[in-house]
Amino acid sequence: MSFAVRMKGITKHFGAVAALNNVDLEVAPGTIHAIVGENGAGKTTLMRVLYGALHPDSGTLEVEGNPVRFTSSREAIEAGVGMVSQHYGIIPAISCLQNLILGAEGGTLLNLKSAAERAQELADHMGFQFDWLKDAETLSPAGAQKLEILKLLWRKARIMILDEPTAMLSPADSAALFESLDRLAAEGATIILVTHRLPEVLDHCSRVTVLRGGVRVDERLVSETNGQQLAELIVGGSVAKHTPREAPIEAPVSLEIKGLTVKGSRGDMALKGIDLKVRHGEMLGIAGVDGSGQRELFHTLVGLIKAAEGSVILNDQDLLAKSPSERIEDGVRIIAEDRHEEAVIEDWSLDENASLGLQRLAPFANGPWVDSAKRHEKAGEIALRFKTKHGGLNLPMASLSGGNQQRFVAARALCLNPKLILAFQPARGLDLKGTQDVYDGIRAACAEGAAAIVVSFDLDELLEQCDRLAAMNGGRLAEPDAAHARDRTAIGRLMVGVG
Repeated sequence: MSFAVRMKGITKHFGAVAALNNVDLEVAPGTIHAIVGENGAGKTTLMRVLYGALHPDSGTLEVEGNPVRFTSSREAIEAGVGMVSQHYGIIPAISCLQNLILGAEGGTLLNLKSAAERAQELADHMGFQFDWLKDAETLSPAGAQKLEILKLLWRKARIMILDEPTAMLSPADSAALFESLDRLAAEGATIILVTHRLPEVLDHCSRVTVLRGGVRVDERLVSETNGQQLAELIVGGSVAKHTPREAPIEAPVSLEIKGLTVKGSRGDMALKGIDLKVRHGEMLGIAGVDGSGQRELFHTLVGLIKAAEGSVILNDQDLLAKSPSERIEDGVRIIAEDRHEEAVIEDWSLDENASLGLQRLAPFANGPWVDSAKRHEKAGEIALRFKTKHGGLNLPMASLSGGNQQRFVAARALCLNPKLILAFQPARGLDLKGTQDVYDGIRAACAEGAAAIVVSFDLDELLEQCDRLAAMNGGRLAEPDAAHARDRTAIGRLMVGVG
């Protein structure tokens, strides 16, 4: 049998740590092949070796039957291998067309008209729609993901590596993406999918490879396995499923929002008269297609956006009358949607990032100064909370993997007695165990009297983890009736405004 990709005995060390240990991978052409495993299992490292971004210590690589030894990603691209990482390579300040062709202009002179025509042909073939002259900053996460795929097609990639492609997509956008990937595979492209979402593997992939601790522990046909078996292979043991509970109806209201109306960045109404109550001890999940107002709701609650109308009362206090720092003092905590833009400074150490946003609170604060010794102690506790893997608290945040950065950010948000937890995609980039640990942490804070609002584009995650669900569409919030409180179809209808 011929293979699109054949990797044999791939080993890669980072210092004394073996990120990959004698790993084999064989991928058939024209298929969607999944790579699964916990954070730190070696999935992304293996794919970066295939893409030429990392050089293995030992092992061999064949692409479409030809032995290769890539010294750079450019060589991999020339051989037909392309990769879309977890963090998109889109430059917001330039146009969608410029992003598409950047680095693959094909010469010193560029015919923009011809480029735009070819770009449109690629988009039409995939069923994508773009305004090529608009800046890429206008793209939704789904739009950015589609543009990244078109970048691979522009470069004529025949082997496409997608690392967590649906991490920021709604169920509808994820379904549309996989329709596109299924079409590409049917046309002969080879897709390698790195994902934590086992339903994606079961629904769309033909084979799956499981890595654990840098070692390949299994590879099998998807038709011969199931989600429970894969989960147990990933973690190396049994996996218990969480059963959501309902907060007692008599629990006092912690957060009450009435008639909240907020203007969006383009002058439109992003929130249109939101009414919401969240009780002490309750974890409320908000489902919805990306861009439905979730972002503006969170930014209003933390004080980054001013409300046009309405009221927000947190534990009998007028939240809208307070500054962002006063809201933090009152116990408002956020697990931000984009950790790089809103939650960490990558050049700073873990130690320094531990107090980011919390520097005015004890034990970090010593009068107007930060207590370095206590900050260091607290940073250790934050790292330990969700088992953040790091080489030292003095190392920069950039030295951590994306999943470990997420663990650290989530643990920081849950320290210092939170009263209102605003969690936007809190499990983004986390494996099964990491996801459950973070949700258990939020639940533990709720058990101590906090209230939590969780936004996720993974409806199944919300159904599994949250006590109650609502849905946002077009800046409005709606809840299913009691008989359909956990009905996936009913909530999905609310998400698209037909409930």
